[in-house]
Amino acid sequence: MHESISFGTSGWRGVIAEEITFPRLRKLARAITRYLKDNQQDRQGIVIGYDTRFFSSEFAREVACVCLEEGIEVAISDAPSPTPVISFEILRRKAGGGINITASHNPYYYSGVKFSPAWGGPAEPEVTRIIEKYFLDALPDKPREDYAYYIKKGKIEAYNPIPNYLSALTQVIPFSLDFTFKVVIDPLYGTSTPYLKTIFKGRKNVSLIHKKYDPFFGGLEPVPYEHVLTDLKKQVKRNGALLGLALDGDADRFGIISHDGRIITPNEVFTILAYHLGKRSQAGIGRTVSTTRMLDVIAKHHQVKLLETPVGFKYLGALIRDGQIYFGGEESGGLSIKGWVPEKDGILAVLLVLGLCTEQNIPPAVLIDDLYNKFGKFYNQRVDIKFSERQTHKVKDFIDNFSETTFFGLNIKDICRKDGLLITFEDSSWCLLRQSGTENMIRFYYESQDKDVYEVFKHSKLPFLA
Repeated sequence: MHESISFGTSGWRGVIAEEITFPRLRKLARAITRYLKDNQQDRQGIVIGYDTRFFSSEFAREVACVCLEEGIEVAISDAPSPTPVISFEILRRKAGGGINITASHNPYYYSGVKFSPAWGGPAEPEVTRIIEKYFLDALPDKPREDYAYYIKKGKIEAYNPIPNYLSALTQVIPFSLDFTFKVVIDPLYGTSTPYLKTIFKGRKNVSLIHKKYDPFFGGLEPVPYEHVLTDLKKQVKRNGALLGLALDGDADRFGIISHDGRIITPNEVFTILAYHLGKRSQAGIGRTVSTTRMLDVIAKHHQVKLLETPVGFKYLGALIRDGQIYFGGEESGGLSIKGWVPEKDGILAVLLVLGLCTEQNIPPAVLIDDLYNKFGKFYNQRVDIKFSERQTHKVKDFIDNFSETTFFGLNIKDICRKDGLLITFEDSSWCLLRQSGTENMIRFYYESQDKDVYEVFKHSKLPFLA
């Protein structure tokens, strides 16, 4: 059995039956209950959910039994649960925390655990470090009683989270959703399916694809990136729809397709929403270090603060929790807003875009092009590059010790190591290199308002991987 676990930017994940096993989940559940007891949050109970993957419901029930054996009351979703819904339920119930059994957007053969403490956002690094430590000493033993026993004794509350979540969500959407144009929605076989069916029940101008639960996700990765959304693109153009909306496996990330099949990237969606929502708020804008600097321009336009965080929505969630920002977004496709859960919420995101398109009566491609005309275009990209085990030291050494005055032939203005290696150039172009914490991969982000500079980034090879 593996001796330790490690939480990434959003939970602990691994291959089912290899890293994610019943004994290890029991150990983790006991580590989490110990953390809750240490912080006097065990009497508040815990919320448990799960996604549509193999063994997710069984894993969730086993975790529930461990929590009950440790004296912590359990409320468990009666069907697969989006991660933002778990966050909502923690806050609604004033629970001590929440556990969602999910691997989010990872391939079908992965599973994992997302833990949220009482404030409802993703657990902070200082919290997960404690849980990782407790895991080492926790027991993998089966609980004395099984799930059926606790159900029979009335010890478990199996609840339907859809009505309360959707009722609250519709109240924070500042736009009308009374639209007449056509919309196509792709939940990618994931947890958002019944939520979307409920929202748009009886709407003949709304069509859903990939709308059943499938642990294989139709052979796709459940991530709403352009290469996965081929079917959505086709259906949008075939139906003459104004836009297409997509969500990932646990509904915390989103994808947007405009009327002409063009993908509207998360960075572009953030720009659109931050601009239009900013007319209604004087709080700041939050973004991660890897996210478009066009948000800085929007913040300046609205005369509000721009707050930059390391990668990971936990940092933005804390700013939302504390009321410091009206909008927070991270490049990988997560956002939330002031007054809502401090967790990225894909259902919120697609409804905000849909509502804005309804208000303006134009597709998202026109919304972003209008802002490009107003503020100038930002060209950006992220590339994930795998490297060999023997290159690991070279990668780490480069990120830790880089101190040149030029890179890719461009003059450097500033070097920052808030999260990885961020290099800002004299023309305000920038690039960021971050090493994955779970695999041999470098994430290379870059952005420029100069297309020629963008092309330099795009076609240059990282020297330490040559």
